[in-house]
Amino acid sequence: MKTVYPTKVSVTLVLIISIIVGCTLIPLIINSKWILFFIDLLVYAILLYLMLSIKYEINDSQLIIHQAMGKMTIDINTIKSIEPTHTILSAPASSLDRLRISYNKYDEVVISPRRKEEFIRQLQSINPQITVKGGK
Repeated sequence: MKTVYPTKVSVTLVLIISIIVGCTLIPLIINSKWILFFIDLLVYAILLYLMLSIKYEINDSQLIIHQAMGKMTIDINTIKSIEPTHTILSAPASSLDRLRISYNKYDEVVISPRRKEEFIRQLQSINPQITVKGGK
């Protein structure tokens, strides 16, 4: 059984990136720096693409994290715990409403699936040993 969960996209995160890029565009327009203006727009488009292309797939006993730059596979039976977090550390997540997944002995990944409760329930249906810390 294959289920795909898109990443939750934080409007705040998109607004922050948009404001930063917008502030860099204004001086470029004023000074007629059109090549830099289009390069700036291209960087913005790439950032949005990277944020929106993230998805999480549960396929049999594997959690597959898809990103524009590749994918990561985790055996669901090695997951020990899941806990909510708002860490700002780099992660395959487009929101600060995140889940920290601990697996293997010392490995962790931070993700932000759109339907968190359903996502956690599905993982626990495959591996009932998963502990959920701090609620869902």
